[in-house]
Amino acid sequence: MLRIKQDPQTSVLTQQQIFVPLKRVNVEATIRSFAADVTITQIFRNDEKQPIEAVYCFPIEEQAAIYSFTACIDDREIVAQLKEKKEAQQEYNNALQQGHGAYLLEQDENSQDNFIINVGALPPSKECTITI
Repeated sequence: MLRIKQDPQTSVLTQQQIFVPLKRVNVEATIRSFAADVTITQIFRNDEKQPIEAVYCFPIEEQAAIYSFTACIDDREIVAQLKEKKEAQQEYNNALQQGHGAYLLEQDENSQDNFIINVGALPPSKECTITI
C-alpha cells in the first residue's frame, strides 16, 4: 500500500488515509526445499496535481528477511544502502528539504513485522516502481 504522508503539524490527522493508486504488480518466486526467494514489483502513480510525500507500508513474515530494495521514478533508480538509523533519517530529511526525491526504509517500531518506505517527493503524473 502506498499512501500520502500526513504531517501532524500542518494537517488534521484523520482515520481515513489517502492512497496512491496501484497500477501494476508482478510477483516472482523461486522455492527450494523450505525457503522461498520472492521478488515483488509494484508500480504506483501520483494522480494528484502537486508533488506528494508518499509512504509505502508492507507486512513481512516474522522469519522472513528483506535483502534488496529498489525504487525508480522516471529514469532514476535508487538502490538501498544499509546505514545507521539517525544518519539515514538525516540524509532523507536533507534531500527532501533540497527538493530531491529520497527513500527511507524503516522497520515499524510498533510492529516488528511491518516495514515502511518513505518514498519522498513523487511528482504529479509520475510513476514510482518499488521492488523488494
